[in-house]
Amino acid sequence: MGRTLLIALALAMLVAVTLAIRTCGQTGPVTTQPARDLSAVVALPNGSTMTAPKGTVGRDMVDWLASNDDTERRFELGGREFDGRSVEPTIESKVRITRGIQILKANPNVDLHVIGYTAASGDEAADIKLSQARAKWIVDALRDGGVAGSRLTSEGRGGADPIGDNNTAQGRAANERVAMILRHRR
Repeated sequence: MGRTLLIALALAMLVAVTLAIRTCGQTGPVTTQPARDLSAVVALPNGSTMTAPKGTVGRDMVDWLASNDDTERRFELGGREFDGRSVEPTIESKVRITRGIQILKANPNVDLHVIGYTAASGDEAADIKLSQARAKWIVDALRDGGVAGSRLTSEGRGGADPIGDNNTAQGRAANERVAMILRHRR
């Protein structure tokens, strides 16, 4: 019995060594992480940090706030904030809201005025109502995220002040936008 056990153990070792030698040179897929752009990480006044790459609206806001400029500043959000002609926010919009909450919480001496716009549909009353609902959604989301409601105001301007040609799809998309005005409270 001892001899059988010794032979079984020797065979098991031989199989293990053979498998180890066969797979020695093989490697699985190698994944690499892209280099992190450390210049995109910014420190906020409350000690927290966030990622805000240069050239983004978030970075422009952080840089302006850090400058302690006494004037107010208007920021136009780029991209689609809402799905079609609805008050349903896009995923991008939800990410921007999260960043906005971080920025506003870190700067409690700043008030925000949100202005909603739409592409002109031919029904001015509906356009104003939709733009007001969108601006209100943003204010509500910021408040739900912990920003004091007393710091937040909103308005809807419908199809007023277009920045694109309402006769083209690209122009209408540009007119479906949100602007934010930041003001230092003194």
